[in-house]
Amino acid sequence: MVATIVATVKNLVDKTRQIFQRKAAPAGVALKHKTKMKKALTIICMLFIGSILNAHEYVLLAYKYHVQKGDTLEVHLFVADGFNIQLERPVQKKLTRNFGIITANGTTDLLSNAREGALPVLETKVDFDGLGLIHLERDYSRIALTTAKFREYLKEDHIENIDVSKDPADKLQPERYSRYIKSLVLSGDKPQGDLYKKVLGQNFEIVLLDNPYLLRKGSLLRAQVLFMGKPIANKMITARNRTGNESALHLKARTDATGICSFKLPRAGEWFIHATHMIPCVDKTDSDWDSFWTSYSFQLP
Repeated sequence: MVATIVATVKNLVDKTRQIFQRKAAPAGVALKHKTKMKKALTIICMLFIGSILNAHEYVLLAYKYHVQKGDTLEVHLFVADGFNIQLERPVQKKLTRNFGIITANGTTDLLSNAREGALPVLETKVDFDGLGLIHLERDYSRIALTTAKFREYLKEDHIENIDVSKDPADKLQPERYSRYIKSLVLSGDKPQGDLYKKVLGQNFEIVLLDNPYLLRKGSLLRAQVLFMGKPIANKMITARNRTGNESALHLKARTDATGICSFKLPRAGEWFIHATHMIPCVDKTDSDWDSFWTSYSFQLP
């Protein structure tokens, strides 16, 4: 999945360059072709910018979830609407609260050694056996939608505790949002241990209650969703899958009083679970609303 996305973007840019490159062209002609190329690449960028306005989730997707010691672990941070990938984010230190990986060897801080602007966000030699839990938190970003657009957004993302029905349609709704992202990978063939269910203390956090690398298609996967460290009840959670050339699918489940929901996973491949929660912002000088976005990716063998 990730390989396809990366290759598509690279091919698009390479083909655009090839269209406008001319060997041994006169200076004036070369300049004209260079200008056309810049315009074409600008149009591509505008299309991408336009598309990310409709994107929602931030998700860490591994090039390969099942690796071996000595392999390269490559993990990308994508902005996506489901599995419709809109944009890849590079390392952005000022917007990243923390970035690390937890393995049987301990905890490694990935942010301190990361190169600003690096793509993908993680590319490192595998030096551990067993499960590896990658985690990343993004600091506040801000947006202000009109009430009309804000209502659509609340509905689409199943944010049911916020009501702006009495606000004028053209009123702006200032919002700040933060991201809490996990990905679970496996090195070797022994997925023992309980790292998959480790609670990190994120403000909004998905905790798997079953080890996906011990499951098979048709298995039941349970997850608990925590907000500020406490189970959040009656919350709609989405699980998404894509494998091979099959169409992407999504499942929905609602948490119970203990914050637990479950999904029967009908097929193998790459999965991620995600949810969004919102509360009134405590600091009204900053924004009216605080939203929290969480995702957790893994592979089902």
